[in-house]
Amino acid sequence: MIKLVKAGLLAILLPMAATSFAATYEEGVHYDVVSERATKKPEVKEFFSFYCPACNNMEALIGEFKPKLDKNVKFKKSHVDFVGVRDPENQQMMSQALATAEVLPQKDQIISAIFNHIHTKRAKFNELADVKDIFVAQGVDGDKFDKLFKSFSVRTLSSKMKRDQDYFKEKGALRGVPTFIVNGKYKLILGRESGITKPEDISKLINYLANK
Repeated sequence: MIKLVKAGLLAILLPMAATSFAATYEEGVHYDVVSERATKKPEVKEFFSFYCPACNNMEALIGEFKPKLDKNVKFKKSHVDFVGVRDPENQQMMSQALATAEVLPQKDQIISAIFNHIHTKRAKFNELADVKDIFVAQGVDGDKFDKLFKSFSVRTLSSKMKRDQDYFKEKGALRGVPTFIVNGKYKLILGRESGITKPEDISKLINYLANK
């Protein structure tokens, strides 16, 4: 009889616990639904610009919450073209630079070096040779960089960044950077407004939405 009572209580409490956990994050408070469609696999995508000071500052925080993401959640970066220099060719060059870095083992070091070049050294990327110098300084062979930068796969990835940017701008979800979107559907609300500021809290919110 006691076992039956315990089993009954457990059956009642488990759904309540699950409901309580799910209710810790609220739409409109901690995240916004910005699209009807979702990606096939769990992911979080950061829309950012190398020219954005806030994005540069965000890098340290990303370094703290990224390792705390579930193993099945992939972290991605997507460069936007509406921050910084107005020259469309320059913006395209920087997007392709990111796409090139994505296929290299030195990706994180390259991204950090590009941010450092702009925000710490206060230097500019006037031409492709300036970008190439960053890659070579991080141990990438110059000839390999030339081939990768012009490759179909890199140009395709760069074009996808632009398509994603236009899609989420049209949805009203991308008005500034950095912006984080989970599974192509949920936009994170971070900061004092939501109370989500710490790395562990950000990773928990991402994991919750990614597996929602």
